[in-house]
Amino acid sequence: MNKIKLSDDVIEQIKDFKYWELTEEQESLIDKLITDKELQEHYKNYGLCDVCKQLKIDYCCNYCIFQPNFKNWTSGNHNVDEFIQKAQLNAKSAIQIIEWIEYDKFEDVEYLAKGGFGTTFKAVWKDGPWETTFCNQREGETKVVLKCLHNSQDITADFLKELGQKLRSLEHIAYGLECIHNKGLIHHDFHCGNILSNFDEFAYVTDLGLCQPANVKSSQNSNKKIYGVLPYVAPEVLRGKEYTQKSDIYGFGIIAYEFCTGFPPYHDIAHDEFLAMKVCHGLRPKCDYKIPQLVVDVINQCWDANPLKRPNADELPKLFYNLFYEIYSNRVDSVIYKQVEEADEINKKSFSTVQSSLSFTSTLSYTTHPQAVYTSRLLDFKNLPEPKNADKNNDLLGVLYSDSLIMDFTELDINSKGMPTVG
Repeated sequence: MNKIKLSDDVIEQIKDFKYWELTEEQESLIDKLITDKELQEHYKNYGLCDVCKQLKIDYCCNYCIFQPNFKNWTSGNHNVDEFIQKAQLNAKSAIQIIEWIEYDKFEDVEYLAKGGFGTTFKAVWKDGPWETTFCNQREGETKVVLKCLHNSQDITADFLKELGQKLRSLEHIAYGLECIHNKGLIHHDFHCGNILSNFDEFAYVTDLGLCQPANVKSSQNSNKKIYGVLPYVAPEVLRGKEYTQKSDIYGFGIIAYEFCTGFPPYHDIAHDEFLAMKVCHGLRPKCDYKIPQLVVDVINQCWDANPLKRPNADELPKLFYNLFYEIYSNRVDSVIYKQVEEADEINKKSFSTVQSSLSFTSTLSYTTHPQAVYTSRLLDFKNLPEPKNADKNNDLLGVLYSDSLIMDFTELDINSKGMPTVG
């Protein structure tokens, strides 16, 4: 649980170092003992706590402030407690601190409104949040909004956790693709089989065997044949057009679909010329498993039939980080959080007898068609139609959301610090 905690052996070797003036030998030892680059930076900026000797990730020590108080509170749910404790120990700023606050810490509670998922109130939080500049002090009385969730005991922590992990992984995959494109290259074989993941949050783009410069045209290349995994190949490429960086983006859209739903694309039909024709006519993967509409919007734009309408690789990491941040920060009034709640309710009704397919490690119940092929091969199709979008791709993932939760992902505002401001 304690991602930032150093082992006793490491602490013993570096406890007497002056982090602000390390010798070359000491700096070399730090790099050897603390292999995580982010933790190295924390040590070199803030050092160890004088009291507990644990790594500080800011000027104050999260362990000294929060850990002694763990025994003094509980939400009544072990998973919730563990989630809050982990967030407190790993918080890099005051706005990332999550707390369990007893009801008697609020006063002047007044009813505001009732919605589909809960009832909202306004109140005064007597202690207030942590000071942004002095992490061991509070701001004092602060006006807040409270929300009482209807049937909140049925909203699974796993659903939020798993979606957050998947969005974080997609952010890393998008960043890898951005790096490839920034070098003026095209991956050229972008599918889930070329993604390595630790099934937590990190994911990496691999297998650059077909990678080539973006300015190399097929007329300059002796190999004009099309190779790839059919479900991930953009329709314009299936028709014999040039493979471009926007074709990689199409593949990313299919990868995002598979990551979020847990279902391989077109697993129940043959991967043949008929499928290629249907893809050019606008067919895209579908399943009844619901994911947040904001994620669907990003996927839809990535696999648009018109390459010029697909986002650039440098836009995608920010989009997925923003969605991840809203969930990680527990912003219950954000659009994505509300969509997660509604998706969870829809999935419980539709998949009441099966394990959540959003899980990285769950075993999904589906049958793969014997002619569904997920390895790269020669794709040689003739006379395919001009690519176009289907009329109704917005409902690719089943039941639509409540009108109040429908929102175009392009409305996400990224401020100068790269932080999301959707409320």
